Amino acid sequence: MNIIPQNDHAAPRRIQQYTSIQVLRGLAALMVVIYHLPAALGMLDLRIPVLNSGVDLFFVISGFVMVLSTDNRRADHRAFLMQRFTRVVPFYWVMTFLMVAALWLFAGRAVFLEQITNSLLFIAYLDTVTGYVQPVLGVGWTLNLEILFYILFAATMRFGTLTQMAMVGVVFATAVAARIVFKPAADTVLFFYTTPILFEFLAGMALGHLVGRLARLPTVLGVSALVFAIVSMLVMVLGFNLPRTLAQGIPALILVAGCISLESYFRLFAPRLLARLGDASYSLYLTHPIVLLATAPVVASANLSPWLAGAVIVTACIAVCLASYSFIEKPLLAILRMSRSAHQVKAQ
Repeated sequence: MNIIPQNDHAAPRRIQQYTSIQVLRGLAALMVVIYHLPAALGMLDLRIPVLNSGVDLFFVISGFVMVLSTDNRRADHRAFLMQRFTRVVPFYWVMTFLMVAALWLFAGRAVFLEQITNSLLFIAYLDTVTGYVQPVLGVGWTLNLEILFYILFAATMRFGTLTQMAMVGVVFATAVAARIVFKPAADTVLFFYTTPILFEFLAGMALGHLVGRLARLPTVLGVSALVFAIVSMLVMVLGFNLPRTLAQGIPALILVAGCISLESYFRLFAPRLLARLGDASYSLYLTHPIVLLATAPVVASANLSPWLAGAVIVTACIAVCLASYSFIEKPLLAILRMSRSAHQVKAQ
């Protein structure tokens, strides 16, 4: 059963056409940067919890993107996995090695070969230094969950849309049930892989299947969704001790849905800089821990006010990410895609 009618052309089907999603990607990455900033400056009391919702936005967007990128079941699961590998993994490997170098240069911390290997292979492990289950490049914990989602998505993509969502939902529900039953400690791999945040991928998939209907929503509903999502996220994160999936996941879902419904307005009025930042959001997400590690001590020693220090470091993060996107990520991706295309031609 296909939720989207075959003649539904009310919304673009290629993710590159969604200015709203690109803007959200850029904002989500920027939120994560600012969330990590106080810790880098040794000012944890200035951390703003709601900014961590940038990760939740990424997970919802990821589910949405996967549905659109497979174009209604016509993509081969092996081609899908190779495309995701090409897009995500090599650049992450480069940044992982740069993080290893940065930890040694700026923190005097040596990284063991086993940690590097586990990080490169997306094998979750406990980092005894930080006390978290995370790879060498800390933000890569989200990629460990992304890879799990990609594999599950690829394994079920030949089924109908509703069947696929049901199967993915059952796997995620089983994982969360395992957490409830076995009550793993917070610093274990089992705890990591049974997080309810997995349902945010499923929520994004639902938006992908409903994209045509979202595009036809009245403008007032789209604007109301944005306002409700932002206000509810602020209220629930700052005022209530609710599980993350409720306090941040549901508002993230509503926010993405609202932006998709207002896509035509984003195309007309979204600042070009935000769309550009969305294009480079993966670079911003992966490079900012390295930039924070390198620049925070220098900026802190300058005795600047917290706000000015933060502005300087965020500007540095944006500048580095744009350079990384232009001179590392894009060229690397182009080379890998040409190599993959050449291999496919030879195989024929």
